[in-house]
Amino acid sequence: MTLFSNEIFTFSQKLTHHNHIVIVPHKDPDGDAIGSALAWCNVLLAKGFAVDVISPNEVPGSLRWMNQSETIIDFTKSGEVAKAKIAKAEILLFLDFNSLPRTGKMVDALTNSQAFRVMIDHHPFPDENVVNVLISDTAVSSTCELTYKVMVAMGLVPDKHASECLYAGIMTDTGMLNHNSSNPELYHIIAHLLEAGIDKEMVHREVFHSNSLSRMRLLGHALCNELDVLTSGKVSLIALSAEELAKFSYKPGDTEGLVNYPLSIDGIEVSALITEKDKGLVKISLRSRGDISVNKYSEKYFSGGGHRNAAGGEYKGDISKAVEIFKQTVESYFGWK
Repeated sequence: MTLFSNEIFTFSQKLTHHNHIVIVPHKDPDGDAIGSALAWCNVLLAKGFAVDVISPNEVPGSLRWMNQSETIIDFTKSGEVAKAKIAKAEILLFLDFNSLPRTGKMVDALTNSQAFRVMIDHHPFPDENVVNVLISDTAVSSTCELTYKVMVAMGLVPDKHASECLYAGIMTDTGMLNHNSSNPELYHIIAHLLEAGIDKEMVHREVFHSNSLSRMRLLGHALCNELDVLTSGKVSLIALSAEELAKFSYKPGDTEGLVNYPLSIDGIEVSALITEKDKGLVKISLRSRGDISVNKYSEKYFSGGGHRNAAGGEYKGDISKAVEIFKQTVESYFGWK
């Protein structure tokens, strides 16, 4: 991997001299964040390193089948334990995020740490000032794809457990290869993961086909009662308030993939999911078809970003106001009004 040869060399040298590593994914972790974190965890543990994975908040149940997932420390539940681990860390490995605010309430502990910092990510505009080594590539499908490349370049061949984590991250971040997945090299990587002996059917079953009754009812409610198609016929919107999520016993990961459903409707070019996870904080997920870039729209109106066909953002305020902003801007932004 010649593109990041200097960065990989520096990272490898630090691993030679340091033992305790803390791995950090982003807040509200998804399959790519947890997949890359646990892939590194499995590989580094096999090499004899002391490794802790600390998540800013709860890990979705659909990802808890991954090897070593039971060892993840939830910062919201075990903050003091997590802070002590961070304070003792010699290396901090940041995965699948481009700036420290993406770690939520962990940001102060991470900022104050004296550890050597490495960031591996695929989102645009990484904050290179907060790390010692930055390996960032927006052309890859996922942080898991980039992680595989870095591991191979470092001579750290992922075993079956690590490969299953990487495969899950690739599948979730590409919507089962529906977007950000046109590079032939990605399919060669998937072939190598299959050669490592992964149980592909198990991964798909656990990630995509293991749903609680409450989640299925939430999805049914969202699609039946909350799906709105705007005037142009090209934009869909699903908005879910905190009260609605509570009514259906919402758990992290329950709305994963919901934003993709409306793209199967004839004529829909952009799909949005707006959720009120906490009072005063609204999340927006965006998906699009073809050459329609939702990342720039998200950046302009919802302090977000991401990739051309898959982006996200947030709005601090009431969900009704976020919905109003979306409806007033999205069609004109793309020239459909």
